[in-house]
Amino acid sequence: MLQLVDSHVHVWDPAVLRYDWLNGVPGMNRPFLPHQLPHPPGTRSVFVQADCRDDQALGEVDWVAGLAADWPELAAVVAFAPISRGDSVSHDLDELRQRPLVRGVRELFQDREAGFMLAPETIAGARQAGKVGFTFDACIRSSQLLELAEFAALVPELDIVLDHMGKPPIAAGELSDWSTAMRALARQPNVVVKISGAGAEADPTRPFAPQALPFIRETLNLFGAGRCMIGSDWPVSLTEPAGYQDWITTVEQAMTGASASERESVAHGTAVRVYRLEAVRGPANQEEEKD
Repeated sequence: MLQLVDSHVHVWDPAVLRYDWLNGVPGMNRPFLPHQLPHPPGTRSVFVQADCRDDQALGEVDWVAGLAADWPELAAVVAFAPISRGDSVSHDLDELRQRPLVRGVRELFQDREAGFMLAPETIAGARQAGKVGFTFDACIRSSQLLELAEFAALVPELDIVLDHMGKPPIAAGELSDWSTAMRALARQPNVVVKISGAGAEADPTRPFAPQALPFIRETLNLFGAGRCMIGSDWPVSLTEPAGYQDWITTVEQAMTGASASERESVAHGTAVRVYRLEAVRGPANQEEEKD
């Protein structure tokens, strides 16, 4: 799929920072580092915070930035910021603004109680993030989509990136309720979607593509290619090169019949715009440079 920006990549090393959630996932409780990424050559990456201990969040940003010398494809960082603390998050945001790779922030909402996103403190913190120009990655479960739509309406100044298509019930194949909620979210113009994370929601005992395709196609239908970007969620949703290629092929299959500009949007254009990356240089740009 053209030149790629992988909009959702994690790296971590438990010997450097503490990731308590890894204790419950023994198979992943080891280093995952940039040289292991199964990317096609030239694929740029957006690193998304990997839920280390909150007091190590700035350390995570600095550690990842320190990998850039050997990871030239690193294009941007989405860092942890506790927006649910309200206006006091401004101190965290000021620290992050001093780190040029940081283009967005994230605080995990996926296991929060109902109403958490709409609490006055969360809304106040979200407005602070929007005020300084950061995007916000929303990692939620499908049952929280309608609440996220209300949240987005309350902070129109904040560009929101829905991670992993809202974690739909892919294994169960239950499209209807998720689609209805996604339609409500799509009405909020400040929301875009990552076509990512499907591997973690699918049934590993059955072929992947037939499970994922209806959800990818519906996401594209509701939001349009100009509001969608591809991400791998490496290494949570896939780890091996073959799995990565299967993911790219599945998204390409979902876009059968799409125009060249639509394919470019999903492959890199939306991520470039939303995370304010340098534009991908194509043949036309190269010819201009020669002139």
